[in-house]
Amino acid sequence: PAKPRPAGADQLSPTFTAGLDRALRTPLARIVANADSIHAQTDGLVQPDYADYAADIANAGRHLLALVDDLVDLQAVERPDFALLLETIDLADIARRAAGLLAVRAGNANVTITRPAAEARVVARGDFRRVLQILVNLIGNAVRYSQSGGAVQVTTHTGSDQVTVVVADTGKGVAPADHARIFEKFERVDASEPGGNGLGLYIARRLARAMGGDLTIDSAIGEGARFVLSLPTQATRGQDQYQA
Repeated sequence: PAKPRPAGADQLSPTFTAGLDRALRTPLARIVANADSIHAQTDGLVQPDYADYAADIANAGRHLLALVDDLVDLQAVERPDFALLLETIDLADIARRAAGLLAVRAGNANVTITRPAAEARVVARGDFRRVLQILVNLIGNAVRYSQSGGAVQVTTHTGSDQVTVVVADTGKGVAPADHARIFEKFERVDASEPGGNGLGLYIARRLARAMGGDLTIDSAIGEGARFVLSLPTQATRGQDQYQA
């Protein structure tokens, strides 16, 4: 019979993630920069197939850098004492910023992003950087899984005690049976498709809940996907500090 796993055996230690970050970030960044230079032919012409190889190397390096970032975040959000200090934020403004950061990628994929109107303002309580991180992940996924000519809509909605931002795409959708699984660590609906490492949604939901909100999905096969990030409009525990 299999031996029981000790408590915490599936968690990363701070020492491991810190060492991984130090060991990998600088050389990977150098690899990406050099590969980008070769692809752009900034130092002279190269054969077209070599330029394509360089682009592949740069993309692989970026994927590994994103994995390092996710592992560092994973270690942070799984700490028992992980908490965020909340402040008043404009959810519509952050949604516009996140959409802007993905504009070039969407344009290259021939995908349209509709964002909240410039005058829209939606007040919430949250951590600006972490909310931006969540929305960049959601919009990036929506662009990745949309076909050429598709559309991604980012909308905000105000309730009495919470506000939401919805990221909706026109992709192939997610079966209801997979809704819970995609929020688990290292899980993806179809691992054969190009994409992330299966940590983004897990971390995003942990961050949302650490801010007193949540992250949910409404989707079906062939009907696209709607990810809903909800955040409180004010502190509800007597202080602006939440734990995951």
